[in-house]
Amino acid sequence: MKNVFGVLNKLLALILAVLGVQSCSHGGDEYGCPTATYIFRGTVTDGEGNTLPGVKVAGLAKSELNEAYVVQDSLTSTNEEGKYSVVLDGYYESGLRFTDKDGASVDTFWSAANLAPFKGGDGEWDSGVSDNKMNIVIKK
Repeated sequence: MKNVFGVLNKLLALILAVLGVQSCSHGGDEYGCPTATYIFRGTVTDGEGNTLPGVKVAGLAKSELNEAYVVQDSLTSTNEEGKYSVVLDGYYESGLRFTDKDGASVDTFWSAANLAPFKGGDGEWDSGVSDNKMNIVIKK
């Protein structure tokens, strides 16, 4: 009888362990966390219309602690033709900072009202994808 309980305890422990691991898998987003994907592409030029290669593009995300925008790591740089493409996920109040080799920079912010409409999505918590063309001018 003692062996039966030992085997039963091990079997129950295995079942609970499997259920516990399953409960830790990533499910949907939690309540209060709506998401969206923003795609930004365009060209960076100077005040005279010349394209600017090597401009760093960094994301700006609003900090919930102090209502300030904080710079995320550089996402990309413009290519030889001054073109960039950035994908940001889940930031409703965000922006991009464009910084050239000389340190001149331009910050851009957006609201849903002046962006391309969302496509796709599966309800009120996943708004889908907003694909935007945004040309930037960095003046010296």
